[in-house]
Amino acid sequence: MKHQYPLHSQSVQAVCHKYLFARNSAKQAKNQGSNPKYPYKNKKYFNTKWVDEAFKIEGNAITLSLGNQNGKRQKPITILVPRIPDAAIKEIELVFDGKLMVSLSFDDGKTAAVNEGREVAGVDLGEIHSVAATTTANQSIVITGRKARSIHRLRNKKLAELQKLMSKCKKGSRQWKTYKKAKMYVLGKSERQLQDVIHKTTKQFV
Repeated sequence: MKHQYPLHSQSVQAVCHKYLFARNSAKQAKNQGSNPKYPYKNKKYFNTKWVDEAFKIEGNAITLSLGNQNGKRQKPITILVPRIPDAAIKEIELVFDGKLMVSLSFDDGKTAAVNEGREVAGVDLGEIHSVAATTTANQSIVITGRKARSIHRLRNKKLAELQKLMSKCKKGSRQWKTYKKAKMYVLGKSERQLQDVIHKTTKQFV
């Protein structure tokens, strides 16, 4: 990949690490008897990372360094964000999920509290009830999963409608691309809603 794309050398290394991790995981799954599915389509977008000295932060501006192309150093990318955590930024990643976003990984300096409890809890995860748990101290909790189920049902309904409309269009046509864009929007929105529900459920349980 070196000299093929105008990326910083550490960004290229991060892509290689992703590939090696995916390859080793697929090999391990295959050795365990699974049938891993390998990618067969070219990705239009790929998340790119910047670490260590590959980025600079000044105020609310983030500068991402690029590499060389045709013997010339490429102009860095500058991003303005509403706020930046007051902590040591370890890694920055550009993410595309319906829209371009920036992800910051940082060390907040906090240490996990020591758990001195001696009770044992049994937890059962499900769809109708997201969490059903009980402890040896006869304390129990049941958290319903109605919200997640309603999101699943609405997503499947919308996808079925869009898929039916797409089947009546010529693949690659303007109308087909419009429906495809709407389909990706529904998938992205439902995924974010589910992540929010899971976060709130786990927070309520803890």
